[in-house]
Amino acid sequence: MIVAVLDVNVIVSALLGALGFSRQVADALRAGRFVAATSAGIITEVDTKLHLPRISQRYHLTELDVAWALELLTRFAHLVTVPDHEVVSVTGDPEDDLVLATGRLAEANYLVTGDRGLLQLGTHAGMSIVTPRQFVAVLSQEDEHA
Repeated sequence: MIVAVLDVNVIVSALLGALGFSRQVADALRAGRFVAATSAGIITEVDTKLHLPRISQRYHLTELDVAWALELLTRFAHLVTVPDHEVVSVTGDPEDDLVLATGRLAEANYLVTGDRGLLQLGTHAGMSIVTPRQFVAVLSQEDEHA
């Protein structure tokens, strides 16, 4: 089974864009088509981002909306412990470095992100770094071979 880490921006996009590729990734997770790994730091970042006025007010988010996004991670993803010393500077962005550490410690196959800086890495610690669109294609190929 594929193991993937979903970046903060993918979770936020899944909530805000019901017809986008990020939502398709979220729906695939809920359907059990892959295993997701996350960390307390990622969950905290998602919660923080969704409560920013520039997001919550612009998109008229309710606490139910925020709960949907957090449930995706707390109910459908496996929690990986990421000690502070495991978060090494790779990108210079602490949030991105946390996501990379989560993937490395989870031995994930994929990191799914819309972050250009992470996508430029291509791979890290044995995981492919892909867009939500690319990951949907990977899942479709897996379905064909199942």
